[in-house]
Amino acid sequence: MQNQFSEYQSSNNESIVTFSGSPTSPRSQQNFSGDPLDSSEPEENSSDNNSSDKEDIMSLEEISSKHMALRASTAPARPLSDIEEFRRTSDFLLLEHTVICASQLIQNQDQKYDLDSEEGQRACKKFLNQIERLCEVFKVNCVSRDYRKAFSKAYQVLYKEGTLCFLTEILDSAQEGFPYLYVNGEKYLFSSEVLDAGSKLFHSFCKIQHIFREIYNRICEETSTGVVGEIISDLTEALQDFDTNWVDFEHLYVHELMVIETDARRFITQAIELEREMSLIEVKEKARGRVTLDSEEFNGLRDKFVTIIGKINSVANVEGKGRDDLSLNILLAAEGISRRMHPMQSHPIKKLADKIRQAFTAFRTLFRKYDQNIEVVDPQLKNNPELVEALTNFEGSWERGKEYILNSKRCNQVVYIYNMIEKHAEKYPTFKEQLEFSDSQLFVSVPSLLVLKCLEDDDKGICKHFCPLIYEEHEEIGIVFKRLKRSYKLGKLASSSVQEYAELLEMMIIGEKVNQKSRTQIINPKFDNLDHVLTKITNLSIAIQRNRPSEWNRFLDVVLC
Repeated sequence: MQNQFSEYQSSNNESIVTFSGSPTSPRSQQNFSGDPLDSSEPEENSSDNNSSDKEDIMSLEEISSKHMALRASTAPARPLSDIEEFRRTSDFLLLEHTVICASQLIQNQDQKYDLDSEEGQRACKKFLNQIERLCEVFKVNCVSRDYRKAFSKAYQVLYKEGTLCFLTEILDSAQEGFPYLYVNGEKYLFSSEVLDAGSKLFHSFCKIQHIFREIYNRICEETSTGVVGEIISDLTEALQDFDTNWVDFEHLYVHELMVIETDARRFITQAIELEREMSLIEVKEKARGRVTLDSEEFNGLRDKFVTIIGKINSVANVEGKGRDDLSLNILLAAEGISRRMHPMQSHPIKKLADKIRQAFTAFRTLFRKYDQNIEVVDPQLKNNPELVEALTNFEGSWERGKEYILNSKRCNQVVYIYNMIEKHAEKYPTFKEQLEFSDSQLFVSVPSLLVLKCLEDDDKGICKHFCPLIYEEHEEIGIVFKRLKRSYKLGKLASSSVQEYAELLEMMIIGEKVNQKSRTQIINPKFDNLDHVLTKITNLSIAIQRNRPSEWNRFLDVVLC
C-alpha cells in the first residue's frame, strides 16, 4: 500500500515532509527548521502558507483517526465457580423445591406431623415424592425393594413396582409408635425391633429436613467456598441413610402386620376348610345315593361350622348382639319342619325355618367365595359389609329359631296367634286390609285382641309372658286388669248373647263399623259398658307392648313375617 506521506533528506540534513497529492514545487515545501519571519516570501504568501499548514495538519489527524485501533468498552467476564454453575442447574431447583415442601409440612403441638387431615396428608406426600426424586437424580445407592415381593396382595397393590414408594401410612405408623394393636377384640403386641426401627425412621425424617436446609443455605451463600462434589456427597449420604431407615422399618412392620392379619383371619380360614370338607362329603354321599343329612360325619362338620360362625359373630356382628350360643340343633329342627310342611304352605314357623336354612347356606356360599382369595377379607372382620350382613341375617333368624322353634311352648304361641289373625282376617274385611298393608292400627288391634282372649283365659299364656304384672293384684296394672275382668263379666251378663257381646268388642277393637241398632239389641243401653271396656283393653294392650318392647316386636315379627 502506498504511503500517505514520504520523508526526504535535504542537502543540509533538514527533514522535509511532502504530502501525497501536493505539488512538489519549492512553493509547496516548508523548512521547519528556519524562522518563518525570515522568509523572503511576501506577507501575502506567508498568510497563504499558514492556511495551508492548518489544512495539512487536519488531514493528518483525519488519516490517523481512521486507522487508529478500537479499544474494548469492558473487561472479559470472570469464569463462574462450581457453586455458581450448580445454582443454575435443574438439580439445584429440585433441591430448592424440596426445601419449600419441607417448610409446608404441618407439625402438631406434640412435634408429630399432621397425617390425619387432607391438607397434612397432601403436604407430606409431596415432600416424600421430592425425596424419591432426589434419590433418582443424584443416583443414590438405595436398598433393594425385593422384600416387597413377599408382601400379601393387599399390600402389594399399594406399591408401584420399580419405585422407592415412600408411603405416608408407613411414616404415620413410625411416628405414632403404638406398641400394640387391637384386632377383633384381641390385643397384638409389636416386637421391640419394630418399635426401635420406627423410632429411627421418624428421627431420620426430622433430621433430613434439617440437612436439606443446611445444604441449600451453603449453596446459596455468596461467599461459599465449598466444592460441589462434597455438597452432593453430603446430600447423597443423608438420602441413603434415610432410605436405609425406611426400609428397615417398612420390612419389619409390614411383616408383623401380615402375621397379625393371618391370625385375625383364622376363623375365616377354619370355616373355609370345613366348607371344603362338607362339600367333599356331599359329593361322595350323592354318588352313593345316600341322604347327606343322615351322615354323622357331615353333621359333625356342620356342628363345627356353626360353632365357628358363632365365634365370628361374636367379634364381627356390630349390627346385632354378637351371640355365639346358637347351635346346630336350631338348623336340624328347622330342616325337620321344612320336610314335614308343604313347600307352598304359608306359615310363620315354616317361613322362619326357611330363613334359618337360607342363612346357613348363605354362609357356605360366602366362604367358598373367600376360598378363592382370602386376602379380600379385611382382618378387622367387622369391616367386611358382606360378612356383617350374613351374620346379621344369621343371628336374627337363628335367635328366633332358638326361641320359637326349639321352645315348643313358644312355638305353640306363635301358631296360636297366627291362626287367630288368619281367622279374624277372613271374618273382618277391615282387619284383612290392615294386615295386607301393615297398617299402624294393626299393631294396636293384635295385642288388644290378645287381651280380649286373656279375659277368656284363652291366650295360651301370651299376655302373662309379656306382662306378668297384670296378674299381680298389688300392682297398679294388676288392679286395672282385675277391674277389667269384672266389667267384662258384667257386660256379658247384661247382654243378650255372650258370643255377640264378645264379637261387638272384636269389631270395635279392629275398627269395623258397628250397627247401632244391633248394638242396642245385644246390650241394653242402660248397661252398655262397651266403650269403657274397650278403653281399658287398649290401655292394657299398650302396657303389654311396652313391658318387653324388643321381645314383643320380635314375637310379632315372627308371626307377621
